[in-house]
Amino acid sequence: MIRQRPDRSGLQVQVYAGRDPLTGRKRYVSRQVPGKGRAAWKAAKQVEGELLAQVGAGRHRGSGSKTVGELVERWLEWRQGAKPISPTTLAGYRGYVDRAILPALGKVPLRQLDAATLDAFYARLRQSGGKGGRPMAASSVRQVHAILSGALKRAAAWGWIGHNPARLTMPPSVERADVRPPSVEDATRLLHVAMAEEPELGLFLRLAVVLGARRGELCALRWSNVDLDTGQVLVAGSVIAVRGHAPTAKDTKTHAKRRVAVGTGTADLLRAHRVEQAKTALACGVALAPTAYVFSHAADASVPVRPDYMTHRFVKLARRLGVRCRLHDLRHFMVTQLVAGGVDWRTVSGRAGHVDGHMTLGTYAHFQQAQDRQAAELMEHLLIPGDTGTTRVDARPEM
Repeated sequence: MIRQRPDRSGLQVQVYAGRDPLTGRKRYVSRQVPGKGRAAWKAAKQVEGELLAQVGAGRHRGSGSKTVGELVERWLEWRQGAKPISPTTLAGYRGYVDRAILPALGKVPLRQLDAATLDAFYARLRQSGGKGGRPMAASSVRQVHAILSGALKRAAAWGWIGHNPARLTMPPSVERADVRPPSVEDATRLLHVAMAEEPELGLFLRLAVVLGARRGELCALRWSNVDLDTGQVLVAGSVIAVRGHAPTAKDTKTHAKRRVAVGTGTADLLRAHRVEQAKTALACGVALAPTAYVFSHAADASVPVRPDYMTHRFVKLARRLGVRCRLHDLRHFMVTQLVAGGVDWRTVSGRAGHVDGHMTLGTYAHFQQAQDRQAAELMEHLLIPGDTGTTRVDARPEM
């Protein structure tokens, strides 16, 4: 359809582009043609033909006026329904979109976004995109890139753009951070002080060391997962907490359960903790259910403790003791100590809940010096004549 603009400054060309599959509303593609007279109508007819061809080929989805902000919002909505996504991951996406993407690129027309613009945007984030104008970490910039790349990929699939410009960009590289678990002395001191001052925190930290479990996995532990007779703990889920919402349970990070053995000392501490929980519940006139959480602030232990609360308690303790250590580093401590003690990689990987041993080996390979030294001593022992009854290995050439 071609018609005169209300201000008579030119012509408006409008072509029907079908209905929006989500809203069901009619969509139109339009373009303005300046001028008057026969020349303007001739140009308008040419534009109409171009638009009809684009719509017919599916290359135009009414996206001529779409902005980056509109795309990102639509993508976030689509992403939630496409496949399962953790609430914490979704909250992280929302934060990056609100703090970084929308202020800088929200009003940019989608079809004007190119690789050069994105590269310049990433460079500005690295320089002053963090809180208070501080530099944004390379890992955070890559998160922003992942969001934009995913959104632009869908825009190409939806026909909003011809190609994904994010594929041509170079976001900053991220060097793998060194794993720095605490020393045996620092870990022992943390556990000893915590157990003496706050037994619940002490037990939490002990399980972090013994099980090598993530903080969310420890918060999700229920008494039904703990077998005190056999000394085994089933790590079956994880707790996540988004600001402003109650903590919720979900699968473990790898979506797999694992059964991990604990020693008699840890089992005794668990048993004593359960007795104290039962006493607290009884004093409040409620019962401790078999499915109660091991760590909880509720009288009946029906609600898990928040992971960030346990982290806060740990950080205060570590700072007071002068120990430079994160809560997650206690997990690293277990892995490195087992590797140094000669425990095979498959067993270590199973306790840590890694998908396979390759991840464990790739992350902690530089901590296998003790095993490497044992291997060297073993080979030296084999080469000593007469010690083991094996054939002597003589490197001297025959005369």
